[in-house]
Amino acid sequence: MEKIVANKWKITRIIFNVLIIVCALVGIVIFLVRSDRTTILSTFTIQSNLLCLIAAVVTLVLELKNKTGAVKWYVFFKGMALTSILLTGIITQFVLKPFWGEATVEQAPLIAMADNLLHLIVPLLALVYYVLFEKKGQIKMWHPLGWTAFPFYYVGYTAIYKFFGGVYDFGTGAIAKFPYFFLDYETYGLQTVGLWVVIITVCFIAFSYLIAGFDKGMKK
Repeated sequence: MEKIVANKWKITRIIFNVLIIVCALVGIVIFLVRSDRTTILSTFTIQSNLLCLIAAVVTLVLELKNKTGAVKWYVFFKGMALTSILLTGIITQFVLKPFWGEATVEQAPLIAMADNLLHLIVPLLALVYYVLFEKKGQIKMWHPLGWTAFPFYYVGYTAIYKFFGGVYDFGTGAIAKFPYFFLDYETYGLQTVGLWVVIITVCFIAFSYLIAGFDKGMKK
């Protein structure tokens, strides 16, 4: 009986990972086909969804090999992916979307679908997978600090992208040099941008420790 239950849970975990992979892939591909490719690839949304996609693929492979608990870096990597994709969803739903309006849904239903997949469905699936299936209490107290490697990587990526002449065309008719205003050092100066980076880093770490605390609470 226990073996049957364990097999059913394993199948469910596999299905969840496949869903995350499919939803992330469909959303990313739609944006790549319907939008400016270099712009879309250089947004935090796509970068965090790619990270989540890779994490889901790694989890699926380890699951099929029955080695999810045998890889030391697995917990750290999954935690970084979960934190990044959850922040993508939360910031989009509660900070950015109120200013977007409904024009996207009316003018481009495919883009609207991709938007919902990457900003809502994938973050929710990743959260549900963590709550239901991940072993709790494995996140170490230094992990949240290490997870900042991803947002720092993104800041570095945008700097290199701009250095080689990259721009951002979001379909509004205006070409931007930066993906987000708080990275625009040409307009606001390096000190202001540096301050924004510090603030965002502190918020990211605080949110990461919230997840770590929740993880320890779930273990108890």
